[in-house]
Amino acid sequence: MNYKALITDLDGTAVKLSSSGEDISEATIKTVTEAKNRGFKIACATGRRWSYTKNIVEKLNITNSCIVAGGTQIVDPLSGKTIWEKSLDRNALDATLDIFQRESNKGKLSTANMKGRSIDSISSVSDDSRFMYLLGIEANIADNICNIINAQGFAVAHSTLSWSGGSKLDVHVTHPEATKEHALVKWHELENVSKAETIAMGDSGNDIPLFQSAGLKIAVSNATSNLKQLADYIAPNEKQQALEHVINKFLLN
Repeated sequence: MNYKALITDLDGTAVKLSSSGEDISEATIKTVTEAKNRGFKIACATGRRWSYTKNIVEKLNITNSCIVAGGTQIVDPLSGKTIWEKSLDRNALDATLDIFQRESNKGKLSTANMKGRSIDSISSVSDDSRFMYLLGIEANIADNICNIINAQGFAVAHSTLSWSGGSKLDVHVTHPEATKEHALVKWHELENVSKAETIAMGDSGNDIPLFQSAGLKIAVSNATSNLKQLADYIAPNEKQQALEHVINKFLLN
């Protein structure tokens, strides 16, 4: 297959968790630039907000539109303007907050307008929230919360490795039509590239939807076991320059 595009997760895949881009090698930057110069489309699909994604995208010289905030927003990196987005409605926000507080008295909440506040100290969130994240909770609690939200259907929940490190997870909750899968379908339209022509690379639960809209599915070696089971290829981890490896193997060569 002649692939034309690569869309990669960031944390734990292309860079280390919570990186600002300091771990991106010059060789990786050179490889991304060469791929771009040869006409390949390189982009990211991340759970980060655009404000936390911008530095990495700029360091990698990525100019194709990028999926951010868990699949709820597509941003033009050259202008910083939003091209597409979907937000949770008021009922979904209230229901999610109720489940977070009922099922976990630990962890911190992050939304489009709020970050890092203890879940116990919050009574409501803004009407304008594309996502709600519960940060730094135990895996069994995260799994339970995801199961409850997904069973009710008012939103979609996925868990991912937490920025807090260790064995903790973060739960990402988004509009039912705003996962990385939905955003990648829109991205294909915007970038004029097909699913079959697209490589997707990731490391954890919120990359499962990304795999569903890609022709070639790549998990890094540090990925979760369920993502590895869905992968067509296992790449080195981010410390071993996974992004550079995949571009060289599947695009430039």
